[in-house]
Amino acid sequence: MNKPSVSVVIPCRNEEHFIAQVLENLVDQYDNQSYEIVIADGLSTDGTQQAIEKFISQNPAVPIRLIENEKINIPAGLNIAIREARGDIIVRMDGHSFPSSNYVQQCIDTMAETQAEVVGMPWRISPGAETVTAHAIARSVGHAFGAGDAKYRLRGESGGKYVDTVPFGVFKKSLWQDLGGFNEMLLTNEDYDFFYRIRRRNGRIYLGQGAYCSYVARTTLKDLADQYFRYGIWKVRMLKLNPYSIRLRQIVPPGFVLALLVLGISGLVFPIAWLMFLLIGGLYTLVASYCSTRLAIEERSLRSFPAILSAFFVMHFTWGSGFLLGLVQSQKHAPKGERNKSTLVRTHPSLPLT
Repeated sequence: MNKPSVSVVIPCRNEEHFIAQVLENLVDQYDNQSYEIVIADGLSTDGTQQAIEKFISQNPAVPIRLIENEKINIPAGLNIAIREARGDIIVRMDGHSFPSSNYVQQCIDTMAETQAEVVGMPWRISPGAETVTAHAIARSVGHAFGAGDAKYRLRGESGGKYVDTVPFGVFKKSLWQDLGGFNEMLLTNEDYDFFYRIRRRNGRIYLGQGAYCSYVARTTLKDLADQYFRYGIWKVRMLKLNPYSIRLRQIVPPGFVLALLVLGISGLVFPIAWLMFLLIGGLYTLVASYCSTRLAIEERSLRSFPAILSAFFVMHFTWGSGFLLGLVQSQKHAPKGERNKSTLVRTHPSLPLT
């Protein structure tokens, strides 16, 4: 049986410290006659493009193409790269995530075995720096209290199940064409929107096993706050397009923040509201402290407890606050209809790899 042709697509911007290692992990993963790597660089202002060009010159056996993403954002970069891709199978990758040595082949084999429309592999989340805070963030974003039921993020998750989302994803280019590509109106959550449209047409998404992708977490609480605040804002915009895609894990943080806000303000008039505020806030702190203690013990570093607890607070409060702000903003910029067709891309048939 002929091997399918494969294109790895990587949207990136300002990844000079990581991109060469990402490419190094990818170059020997598949037959070079049916394999290519397409990088859509979003006008990087650091040395990313130079690092890519240097890597290309040192690895002439593997077809690697660098193209420019003038729109800068990730969904535009994905659409540009996939449009240019010559492979029948698209392997999405990220500029600061490192796939295991068998990642590509294992995903393709899993697609063939399960007949799933999309396949992904679990994350192994690593710290972005050798600091107590960076290690605490990496552990927190991979814990159920921080990640909810997002299976691929959970530490120790072995995969082997159908899910609602996976990191990155491997899928046929023809599927991307049928769906009209990634929605370029969504600057984050573009992958969840893409997967939801697949599930809505009875497609299946499978979290595989036997391979993994190492993801580098944020290094500071400020970076984590910026990331999750942005996630919250853009989750609302995605839900405006796909309201039935909402999950319990996405409702809890904004509901919690809203409850504390309402009770805190109401307490100025109704003293009982202050009691409710303290009760809910105290219960949350108790649960967060318990989870933080467990993680600190597992890390054999009790001094990491404050950083882990802070990371949980930051994730939940910034995501919830971003979501609430997104709700307010959405009233001013509500999209008409279920989809804004101007954000979808024009596609053309796949070109064969030569």
